[in-house]
Amino acid sequence: MAIIRSYTSTDLGSLYAIAVATGDSGSDASREFRYLELLGHVYAAPYAIFEPELALVIEDQHGVAGYCVGALQTRAFEPLLNLRWWPALQKRYPLCPLSGSGWRSAADDAIIQLIHHPPRSPYWPAEDYPSHLHINLLPRLKGQGHGRRLLTAWHERSRAMGSTGFHLGVDPRNTLAIGFYQAMGLDRLLPATTTAPDDVIWFGARDLHR
Repeated sequence: MAIIRSYTSTDLGSLYAIAVATGDSGSDASREFRYLELLGHVYAAPYAIFEPELALVIEDQHGVAGYCVGALQTRAFEPLLNLRWWPALQKRYPLCPLSGSGWRSAADDAIIQLIHHPPRSPYWPAEDYPSHLHINLLPRLKGQGHGRRLLTAWHERSRAMGSTGFHLGVDPRNTLAIGFYQAMGLDRLLPATTTAPDDVIWFGARDLHR
């Protein structure tokens, strides 16, 4: 039986590995990157480092196989990363590769662009659903109810810490994740304007038990 537990600093390497192993709409993205740590830099590590009390992992007999990490207050978390997380990474991964630094893939370049122009949650989901999260499971734990357990545990913890609702974004190609969030009772969040980008589908919830 896989167990859900609080994140510890020794889990950080596992978070990086899972981020790239699930980074292609839930499938392995490692073949797309030269720098395998890039996805973890953006979507996993800063949450575990700066809000470890809101980071959970799920572990089976083979090791950590999934995580759910997030920020309690999105609008406070994003400027914190601007000060304490992105600057060092921007120096480490310049927009233009240094001479002799080697080949970069298109996937590397896309994530490095995000490091230099950090992603922000749109104002319209963050206003009503101020927390946000990222959840990923390795294939060996999928389809067995572990994702539901992990998301429910994260939601309960975030509520105990004062969250009044959370939001998350999903790639439109990730149909399995979209079905999962719908089955969990999350609301599809629609912007007030039709000119909003359609490369991310947004979900939100105040209570999973409706």
